[in-house]
Amino acid sequence: MTTNIRFTSRTAIFAYGSAIGVVAAIVGALFIAPLLATERQFANYNVDSANVAIHGYDTVAYFTDGKPAKGSSEFEQEWEDARWLFSSATNLELFKANPERYAPQFGGYCAGGLAVGEYADGDPELFMITDGKLYLIKNEKYQTVWNGSPETSIHFGEYNWEHFRDNLRDNM
Repeated sequence: MTTNIRFTSRTAIFAYGSAIGVVAAIVGALFIAPLLATERQFANYNVDSANVAIHGYDTVAYFTDGKPAKGSSEFEQEWEDARWLFSSATNLELFKANPERYAPQFGGYCAGGLAVGEYADGDPELFMITDGKLYLIKNEKYQTVWNGSPETSIHFGEYNWEHFRDNLRDNM
């Protein structure tokens, strides 16, 4: 006894559709998904799409002027794979002489965020200088964390930066 199967029946169409779906899922899993599943790697310094550090602010001005100042491409230095802008030739020279002294801690990411295990963009207008080091903060929420205990925030921030850097929550 032979059974005639019509390839246009609902059952056949459903079976073919399911088979195509399974094949597409396998191809996607094997070839496309690995391309899309790139883990975010955070740079040593928080830079924008033009590779400019700390939103183009002059990192030396926090120490010399006690306040944020926008930098200029007229006074630019490349350091640690980032472009650093300064508001004056004097600040540029100070940075060249000792960049580690002036560069923000935690790469310019939010110090309060790092303390609680998150990456957050540091706002150059919200900053602290503690023990001669510059820390940027994202917003009032993180500033509250920081102000609660700067020493504890620094301790946890340093620990997270050193040990869990690539596994922190992204709150950018």
